[in-house]
This record gives sequence, structure tokens and C-alpha cells, in this order.
Amino acid sequence: MKIQKIFIYLLLLFAIKTLNAQSADNPILRNWTHHDSKYNDPQNGNPVLPGYYADPTIIEDKGVFYIYATSDLTSWDAITKLGVWSSSDLKNWKCQYLNWPTKAQCVSNTGRPDGIWAPSVIKGTNGKFYLYVTVGREISVGVAETPTGPWRNARSDNQPLIRHKEYYYVETIDAECFIDDDGQAYLYWGSSDSGLDIEGRCLALKLNADMASFNGSPVDVTPPHYFEAPYMLKRNGVYYLMYSWGHTWDKTYQVRYATGDTPFGPWKEGMVRPILVANETGGRITSTGHNTILKLDGKYYIVYHRFNTLNDYNISAKLRQVCADELTFNPDGSIQHVIATNKGRWPVLKSHERKNLAFEAKVQSSSDLSTCCKASYVNDENNGTLWIGGKSAMEWITLDLEEKQSISEVDVYPEFPIYAYKYKIEFSDNGKTWTMLKDGMDNIENGSPIVIKKAFKAQFIRVSMPNLEGLRRPAIWEIKLY
Repeated sequence: MKIQKIFIYLLLLFAIKTLNAQSADNPILRNWTHHDSKYNDPQNGNPVLPGYYADPTIIEDKGVFYIYATSDLTSWDAITKLGVWSSSDLKNWKCQYLNWPTKAQCVSNTGRPDGIWAPSVIKGTNGKFYLYVTVGREISVGVAETPTGPWRNARSDNQPLIRHKEYYYVETIDAECFIDDDGQAYLYWGSSDSGLDIEGRCLALKLNADMASFNGSPVDVTPPHYFEAPYMLKRNGVYYLMYSWGHTWDKTYQVRYATGDTPFGPWKEGMVRPILVANETGGRITSTGHNTILKLDGKYYIVYHRFNTLNDYNISAKLRQVCADELTFNPDGSIQHVIATNKGRWPVLKSHERKNLAFEAKVQSSSDLSTCCKASYVNDENNGTLWIGGKSAMEWITLDLEEKQSISEVDVYPEFPIYAYKYKIEFSDNGKTWTMLKDGMDNIENGSPIVIKKAFKAQFIRVSMPNLEGLRRPAIWEIKLY
């Protein structure tokens, strides 16, 4: 009997050691032991971008990463241009707006008043870049020599590639281009006719070599539980069609996938259904969907959007932000459930990092709109939190570095990069006497960050912004100093 007890004890000890080893080495098990941070903790990795953006697509070219995305506004009809964020370290991002498309350039007699949504960018076999984008609920295609352009309509007639509900009355949105190993390009798109109906349809076709035309009609390749936002991934000879299901504007929005042996299916739904959903921890991670994939150093990362985490301040509730987390595969090739996080599971290329002198410096503001968008959020390196000033004609925020420091660059990330902000940036040794670094009260340039490159020494930095009409209020995601 004593020998049996010893044997059982040794067996249990071996099992515990084996389980611990699996937990340490198995990326799937690590998902379930990952402890997330709070939504407003400093240096969170999610959201990835400092701004309201959705429907992302990501590419890499010559060591630079580019995220193209819908510029979220309170009215989707008001989205008149397309932004792209670029980064060499996957942490510090710069936003600029492309010369094409704009709503004015893509007007057609069959389009709707809706804005510019859901870009898909891919590098063709000829080395050129192609952009498929929804404008007025029609799909247009552009071409450029570089990821940032200049872009132009790839069609000689300057007309949309696919018009509004041109085929089978399917909603003409969310185009996604995929190039197979043999160089053949495919285009996927589609949703339901009504936002109240989540039984969407997915259409697909083979593109011609010019990437801007096709022959014949598209085919219905709709997988199970499909609403919108198709994305194609090929891995080990298997085609993974990923897509969104649920209502775009609430916590039912999610990512699912199906696999097939050809780019057109037929499809078998994945074992894990869905693979990405709202995270109920803290109730802050909701409406997770419309994804793209980045493969880097043998790992996969799912890039998607979710609602802004601070959904209780004015106008933020239905605005979205881009996030990223690691995506893992089971030994049989199926996709594991993704844990949506605030902390983020996303690589930062350390060789490109610079020390941000502003991080967690002392902060004071003229006023804060509310406690959920307070001054201390302006230098926490968390893109899910921001400072919003009060309602005075001019609001300001000041960083105190506690001692005089050498500074060569000031970066200011405004709330809505699609707009041109008016501003003043000043510095001081004592917080009383100020020297103008940059008077931007006549600024007409959009984008983010506002970058001032000038060498100076100071203890205090002050950024002032006026309250302007519409959404251009005094509001800053981050101030960074180098």
C-alpha cells in the first residue's frame, strides 16, 4: 500500500512538471494564462494607432510598415479621403493622407453619398502597388509606384471597378485582394443589403493581369456565418478565408474563418468559432472585427478594429481604433482563439526605439473636458487614452520635465488627423516666461503627428489649441519629446 502511494505521488509530480513545461512552451496555453492590463495603464500596446481608425490593412515594404484604414468620423458620409500610417518600429506611427482617392475624384452616377471605407493594398507581381477601396458603396482601384503614392485611378475611364450592387444585389463594400503563389490575383467583397441583416454574401473573381479589370461574372463564395470584411490567407497550401459576423456597432461583432482547397472554396468552417470576440473583462473591448494579418519572423498577428475604450466621453462611443494581437495555429492547422487585449501582443522593433522624454512627466492643463480624458493621459504612451480640453476659446496643456533638458523634436498627435489643427507650441525655463517654438495658428496641413524639429533646452513645454467648429476641439492623444 505504501509503495502504491509513493508511485501515485511520483506520477502526480511528473504530471505537474509536464503541465508546467507545456504552459511555458506552448503558445496556445500561454494565451489562457496571459494577464491583461487595464484599459488606461501606461504604455499599453493596444490600440496600435493614436486616432479613430477602422477596417485596417497592413503591408511591409523596404523595412517600413504601412496601415491603411478608414478614418472614423461621427458621419460616415463625411469621410472624404484616405489615410495611411507608417512606422519602422511598429510603435511610433506617422499618418498622412493620400492624394487619391477622394470622394470628389470617385463620383459616379451609380454611387451613394457614403464616404471612403475599407482599403485593401497589395504589391503586384509587377512591383506596383494596388489599392482597392470602397467609395460611395462602389469599389474603385488605384495604382502607385510607392506605398504612399502618388496614386491614380488604375482604370483608363476613371470609373469604379464594381458599381453599387452591380452583381446579385450584393452590397459592394470591403474589397480584399489576394495574390496566389502562381501570380493569379483574386478579389473578394460583399455584405448584406441592410445593416440590420447579418446574412451577408461574399463574391469573388479572378482579376486580369492589369489588376484593374476582369472577365465574366463573379461567383458566390459565401462561407458559413458570413457578414462582411473578407480576408484571404494561404498557409501550408490551405486557403483561410477570414471574415466578420455580427452587428458592426455592438459586441456581437466578431471574426470567424473557414478553410478550403481553392481560392473559391468550398469552405469548411473552423473548429474554433469565432476566433476573435469582445473581451468582457472590464467591458472595454467590444466590436472586434474586420481584420488583416501580418506575418513577421515566423509569427502571425491579427490586426483588427474595436470601439474606442473610453466610450463614455462625448462623441467617442461609436468610433473605432486599430488593435493587434498574436494569432496562433494548432498542430492540425486550425486557428486558435485570439485573446483580445489592452496590453497588446505585437512586436516592437527595439533597434528603432528612441527615448521619449515626455513619458510620465508632470502635466498641468487649463481644464479637462471630463475625468475620463484628463491631462495625465497626454504622455502615458497609451493610444486608447487622450486629453480633451474644456470649452474655453483657447485651452493649453503643459509638460514639466522637472529639470532643463536638451530637446530636438516635439511630436503632437491630435485627436482627428484628418483635420488641420491650429496650435501654438512654446517652451520655458521657469513656467512663467515663454518662448514661441512654433506658431501654427495658420496651419492648413492635416496628418499626425505635428512634428517640430528644432534644437532647444527647456524644462517646460506648452501646447495650446483653440476650440474650433465641428470636431476640431483641443484634444491630443500623445505629446512626445526627443
